[in-house]
Amino acid sequence: MLKTSNKYTMKISRLTIDKLGIQMYDRVSAVLAELIANAYDADAQQVRIELPFGQYLARKVQGRVVDQGFEIFIEDDGFGMTAQEVNDYYLNVGYNRRTGRSERTPKHKRRVMGRKGIGKLAPFGICHEVEVITAGGPHTPRGFVVSNLILDLDDILDEKIDALGNVLPYHPTPGPRDGTFEDSTGTKLILRRFDRKRVPTGEELDRQLAARFGLSQSNWGVRLEDSTGEEAPIDLGTLNVDTMPGTRIEVDDRPVKVDGQFLPVSGWVGYAKDPYKDEVMAGVRLYARGKIVAQTRDFDIKTGFTGEFKMRSYLTGAIHAEWLDGDEDFIRTDRQDIIWNSDLGTPLREWGRDLLKELAAKAEASTGQRAWDLFLEESQLDERLRAAHPTDRAIRDSVLRAARSLVARADRDAIKNSNYRDRMVRLAYAIGPHTTLLTTLDEVASQADGATDVILDLFERARLVEMYSLGQVAQERVEAVEQLRRLVSSPSTVEMQLQKLIETAPWILHPDWTPLSFNQSLASTRTNFQSWYLAEYGEEIVTSTIANPSKQPDFVMLNHEGRLEVIEIKRPQYSLTDLEFDRAFGYLTAVRKFISETTAVRESFPTAQLTIICDSLNVDALRANSIRTDPDISQRTWHDLLESTIRRHEDFLKVVGAMQGQLPELSTEAE
Repeated sequence: MLKTSNKYTMKISRLTIDKLGIQMYDRVSAVLAELIANAYDADAQQVRIELPFGQYLARKVQGRVVDQGFEIFIEDDGFGMTAQEVNDYYLNVGYNRRTGRSERTPKHKRRVMGRKGIGKLAPFGICHEVEVITAGGPHTPRGFVVSNLILDLDDILDEKIDALGNVLPYHPTPGPRDGTFEDSTGTKLILRRFDRKRVPTGEELDRQLAARFGLSQSNWGVRLEDSTGEEAPIDLGTLNVDTMPGTRIEVDDRPVKVDGQFLPVSGWVGYAKDPYKDEVMAGVRLYARGKIVAQTRDFDIKTGFTGEFKMRSYLTGAIHAEWLDGDEDFIRTDRQDIIWNSDLGTPLREWGRDLLKELAAKAEASTGQRAWDLFLEESQLDERLRAAHPTDRAIRDSVLRAARSLVARADRDAIKNSNYRDRMVRLAYAIGPHTTLLTTLDEVASQADGATDVILDLFERARLVEMYSLGQVAQERVEAVEQLRRLVSSPSTVEMQLQKLIETAPWILHPDWTPLSFNQSLASTRTNFQSWYLAEYGEEIVTSTIANPSKQPDFVMLNHEGRLEVIEIKRPQYSLTDLEFDRAFGYLTAVRKFISETTAVRESFPTAQLTIICDSLNVDALRANSIRTDPDISQRTWHDLLESTIRRHEDFLKVVGAMQGQLPELSTEAE
């Protein structure tokens, strides 16, 4: 490093550097935004930034940050600085440009963006060395004088104290070009020795920086260049966000009322067509003097309101209000929101909330229509219904109406999920025909004479409802049988998978089971038994996979023909041991005791039985004899269970499938 001189002087608390430089500006895009704003205030017409797109500036090796040797260049053709101006303004951290100098730039008369004088510290949020090369001041016969200085973060933070205990000022090192001359004015910053920060891709940088600057001027341009040569240069533009049709609200004629006067605003708010790509697009961006001063997602509306998810995922906009960046502070230092409890923040909050209420009403219809259009496109439900029921428009319309109601509030991610779409199609297909029955019932009720043709139509609709409901049951049973087949044949199957299947589809064990067999009394009986067991034996017990999805059940409790059933399940190709039989028999004994001691349970479930599902037994003769001879104990193998389930449901599935007609799957070409 070159020999230090005292030509340049910085007086600043090291704590200020840490809090306002390192901590506030810890992202590359935030650093570049501050340096671009400085160039704008310097009346620059062109800014060129060169950096490695999409690269990490440093690596972490064995816990140490290792610099990659990259450099970031920021160069502008603004009015530059003399050595005196460097000391008076650039190295004077906290210097308020607007009070010390004109609020308008000298050449282009721009309203100055910078105010707090801390943007110059921004580079230290990502690097340890900043070299400044700036040419300014009056033109001389040799050109414009260059001031070149190098700031080292480690030296800045290393406070030195004199004999009287005073903190000594920091003197940046003059660079090799200091005192030379340039043909034109301008400033160049070179950033080196980086922390482990990632440079966004070109697309990300364009979006992030465009979001920070809400200006478009003929005498102003910023070019981003990839120093790796992998990506093409980018000329920074205005951030464009596609909005949902019918949701955009212009605010130019909606001033904010403050203490009896109206403060002007311009811009718009709306709902984005797609969820945010990154944080810079989130919410409404508030601009003053051409630069973002704050960003709000909700105008300080508290959580828990109707439509909150959509608002926080899709709300977007750009509002310009010059009065937000005045002498008083109404903006949080990190620019992530307004200081709402302030003289201007409070009326702006009320203005914004009224705006969002109006927007929510507009967006409800638009988002619902967009969800439906997307669902139809992804599921191709209309085409599939026409293929399955070419002559029955009533059925097609009823299924479409049901589906539209089901997906009205769905978000894009859910609709893009094929499992979600399939569930909605099946559900709509099951409940849709019921609407035609209700319509016919209304017609019968409205006709005093009970016309014969209407009554006949009612019976026909009732038959259709039954048919399609049975079809839904058939579809669910086909899926359950296929799942049982996969689990039985897979060596990786675990007991909990089988326990859950048997609990959700008890008809696999008992073909005569119906949904009416499960009632609330079983659910409460399970809960009461678990509490009784803990009190009786001092141990917790779990009897359901559904009520306790995070815990492995000790056994599954079901009911069959008024009996409580203890289901002991072992994985396929597993042999039941003496210890496991004794434990299962102990559960049966406990359930019997619980029944005998609990009158209310005894009235609903007077007896209990034990069903063991395993492929073989490895028990002694006494236990094997109990399994064979005890009428309350039975054993089933998985292959026997699978074959009997398929056999018992085969005719039912065929008949119902033929009655309903399957909703056709999409062909490969359609997909």
